Amino acid sequence: MAMIIQTVDGVVSNRFDINESGLGFGRTPDNQVQIDDLAVSSQHARIYSEQDDTAKAIFMIEDLDSTNGTFVNENKITKQQLRHNDSIRVGWNVFIFIDENDQQLEQTSKIKKSWIPGVYYTKDK
Repeated sequence: MAMIIQTVDGVVSNRFDINESGLGFGRTPDNQVQIDDLAVSSQHARIYSEQDDTAKAIFMIEDLDSTNGTFVNENKITKQQLRHNDSIRVGWNVFIFIDENDQQLEQTSKIKKSWIPGVYYTKDK
């Protein structure tokens, strides 16, 4: 399942699931993510899914010729593939893209016992 979460000062304030029809950002009520901010265009951006060569769902974000642009990881974009944990900025609003199918878990560190009694350590590869 893919979603975006809206953060305000690092705290999650909203969550929006991305379904088959996609997710629209803008000031008008016909957007799934309606943003009451004059820095946001009426039809600002959209997220939609496509299939890659292996038939895996990938998520794209596209700026809809907005006045102030759409930013992914603080880079202005016109169209870009989203990756898990990407930061999206629309106007002054920040969202985080979450793709539960794309999360890469870090490998668990192995704890080793040193020759000193009671002292343990991890050795990074």
